[in-house]
Amino acid sequence: MDSLEVAKLTLNDGGYTCVIASGGKVIFTSRKRGVKPLVDYYRQWGQAHPGAALADKVIGRAAAMLARLACIGEVYAGVISAPALEELEKAGITAGFGEKVEAVRNRAGTGLCPMEQLSQGVEDPREMLARVEDFLARIAKG
Repeated sequence: MDSLEVAKLTLNDGGYTCVIASGGKVIFTSRKRGVKPLVDYYRQWGQAHPGAALADKVIGRAAAMLARLACIGEVYAGVISAPALEELEKAGITAGFGEKVEAVRNRAGTGLCPMEQLSQGVEDPREMLARVEDFLARIAKG
């Protein structure tokens, strides 16, 4: 079984929000929400698994940029935003999905997800990482 299939099966069967596989084996799982799992993966592994496969419940543009930064090679998302799909295609990352939406909405459904907003105008994945980490640090402080 290829890495993407392993990641997708593990995502669905394990109740995870994010799974990354390489060489046909799961190397990372998370049940955290949002882009935090991708930040955690990058901080743990960096670019150590080029071409790895990512399966995630929801991928917006910020997550797509973090996947780019981590040298992910292929992606499956239950839900993907149009800007995320464009970002992945631009980077040459193969993407499959269950549902494509115009944009990821916030949890209340009243507007854009904060990460979709944060990613607007950002072209450098390292800048995206810095913005996400700053945002997460502010949230942690309350």
